[in-house]
Amino acid sequence: MNQFPWGLFILLCCLISCQQKKSQSDTAKQSATGYPEAFKIRLTGTIALPDSTKIYVNTDENTLQPLLSAYVKQGKFALEGELTEPNFYNLVIQKKNFKVYLENGADYTFKGEVGSAGRITHGEVTSSSKIMNDYVRFQKLFEQRHGALYAQSRALVDALNNPKTYQDAVGKSLALDEQKKRLKETIQDEFLDDGDVHPGMKLFIIKEDRIGQQNYKRYDHVLQRVPDTLKNTVLYKQAKQKVDAVKSFYDNMPNFPDIFPRNPAGDSLKLDRFKAEGTWLVVFWGSWDKESKADIRMIKRKAAALASMGVRPIYLTWDKDFDAWKAASDELNLGQDNHRLNAQDQEFVVNHYGVRAMPHYLLVDASDRTIINPDFRYPLHGRLESSIEKELNKK
Repeated sequence: MNQFPWGLFILLCCLISCQQKKSQSDTAKQSATGYPEAFKIRLTGTIALPDSTKIYVNTDENTLQPLLSAYVKQGKFALEGELTEPNFYNLVIQKKNFKVYLENGADYTFKGEVGSAGRITHGEVTSSSKIMNDYVRFQKLFEQRHGALYAQSRALVDALNNPKTYQDAVGKSLALDEQKKRLKETIQDEFLDDGDVHPGMKLFIIKEDRIGQQNYKRYDHVLQRVPDTLKNTVLYKQAKQKVDAVKSFYDNMPNFPDIFPRNPAGDSLKLDRFKAEGTWLVVFWGSWDKESKADIRMIKRKAAALASMGVRPIYLTWDKDFDAWKAASDELNLGQDNHRLNAQDQEFVVNHYGVRAMPHYLLVDASDRTIINPDFRYPLHGRLESSIEKELNKK
């Protein structure tokens, strides 16, 4: 009579048990490292809107698809359901968006204000979420400082109308305008440097900001310090994708090529002639563009000052209409000192330097043709020399 193979059975049970424990361990590890998993949220609110007013949550990437929705009843609503991942979402009320960071385990309360026209005018979310509170603090700080700067500007009105104090007031007014212009960037820098600000809020700042030559290295450094628990979130991937694209563009940027565009007389440009000039201000312009021509007139007026700085303007265009180009060249008194790119050279500067709209300026080191700034910009109030000097001092 055959005996039941108890030894084999026990061994099989042990293997199954070990495999289940390993699977549970992997699942726990996956959750700990920030992989997306569904979680429940509840967001309650009060707002004096008619019953059956729809309130919903969506994302910037898909505004047409509500992820959760609810309806106002007796001035209250409750959004409940599951989301796949913690992130910043839009709480939409009467087509007005309120940013809210939704995550597992946090509570959320919305309080809205409605104006006389029956439309929502203001709303605020209170939450136990650290990231949400950092976002609210950012917004309030911006509003406070923005209001203070405008109050200072209004206080200058009398001084601006007084000939004795006018000049001093203009200087103060311009300084305030610059502070207002840079206010958001200033607060962003403060938050990025603040160790108490949650890394998720820093990722949101990067994702929402315009990334360019002036900030991609800083943002790349911030991304390198993000904890592993966030590196598999959509928010991190979106921020990193933006930074990596800009980083690749600038880090792999080629030197200015040895191109041979022709001037109106048919002569080719020989860049080696200007190798000793120091810096090239490469001006991309078009006969059809008024701003281009206005800028060129100013650049020509600054010719002596630029020459003393070792800066050589080089005028390039890809005008399709030869007659229009020649007429504009004569009007600007450029003579033979401007050249028209062929299709291949045009494609190169578009792809490698982002030259897509006129006017566009490149600053190039003439000695080795490295790009100092592929998107040089300067104010149109005559400060061309100081703007170039500022760029050259960064080298």
